[in-house]
Parts: sequence; C-alpha cells; structure tokens
Amino acid sequence: MYVVVNHLHLRDPLTDETARSAREAVRRVVDAGALAARVAKVDDTHLILLLTFATAEDAGRIARDVGGPWMREHITPLLARDTDRSVGEVIASSD
Repeated sequence: MYVVVNHLHLRDPLTDETARSAREAVRRVVDAGALAARVAKVDDTHLILLLTFATAEDAGRIARDVGGPWMREHITPLLARDTDRSVGEVIASSD
C-alpha cells in the first residue's frame, strides 16, 4: 500500500467552490481505483491531500489520468507556492 501526501498552500482563503471541487476530485480518484482520498483543512489557506493506493503503479496512473489534470485546472492557479508532495510505502497500519 502507498500513500501520497500533498501540502497545498493557497494564496487566498479556501472558497466554497474550491471545497466543492475537492469533494468531486476525491470521488473521482476513488472511482479510478484509489483505496481512499481525503482533503484536510489545516487552516483557511493550508490543505492536505491524503491519497491511499494499493500499488505504486496505481498511484502513478491515477495521478497522471485524474489528479494531475484536476490539480492543474483547479488548484495550481490558487497556490501561493509549489506543493510539498511525498509518496511512501505504508509499513504499518491499523483500521
């Protein structure tokens, strides 16, 4: 299992429109094969995107086909700086 963590730092406070877009995006990511997708609001200008995949290949495919296009269209224009993205293999987990 693999996890992708993206810290998204917005120039301006989160809008309802961007929050709606994030809800749609996480649904599309899961529909494309992710195990889970979440967006956490740290504060009005800091979001954390948390994605879980069965394989590294799934993570790459879904990033290319779903996540990347959504980020370029809906998030990148709103960012104050580059995303802080980490990808890692899960070595311990409990549900």
